[in-house]
Amino acid sequence: MILQVRRFALLVVALSVLSVALVACQTPTTPSAGGTSSGIALITPIPSSPTPAFPPFTIGAWPSNYSPGNPDTITIYVLCRVQDPSMQTPSQPPNPGVSVTILIQAPINQSATVTTGPDGVAATTVAFSDPTPGIPVQVQVSATYKGITYSNQTFFTPGATFTPTPKAKTPTASPGASPSASPSGTATATP
Repeated sequence: MILQVRRFALLVVALSVLSVALVACQTPTTPSAGGTSSGIALITPIPSSPTPAFPPFTIGAWPSNYSPGNPDTITIYVLCRVQDPSMQTPSQPPNPGVSVTILIQAPINQSATVTTGPDGVAATTVAFSDPTPGIPVQVQVSATYKGITYSNQTFFTPGATFTPTPKAKTPTASPGASPSASPSGTATATP
């Protein structure tokens, strides 16, 4: 029995060495300065698709309340930033006065055009009464910077805590005549 265990262990070691040798043969190498191959080369999986560049301008938006009542009034905030192309410094606000368009989708259907301040923030106040409370409302924001339009979106849900109340069912009379009980307990026919 011990002899079989030793043979099995030796077989496992031999297969492990063989698999490492096969993987080593498959590893690509790069030519060195002298023209011979040495070292391990790291290959980009898809050389034809470079890493996308970070946009030079970014725009973000958020509401003052994601779950306002219905009807209610909220403020939509928009933040615009100019990015350092080298990514060595933090983003900065654009020059004041960048025009921002805010479109509040159905069923509210409102829009506003506002401009950024020195901090890169633009804001507008929206009063609404949503006929379908509890359903998210999309808000699209866009700004044009150096001839290119950048956009983003956010949402809010008016009346998110709205609980529908069932309507009381009113009794309806049936089309045919039916007997009714009289105060004395005898049935009489009603025309």
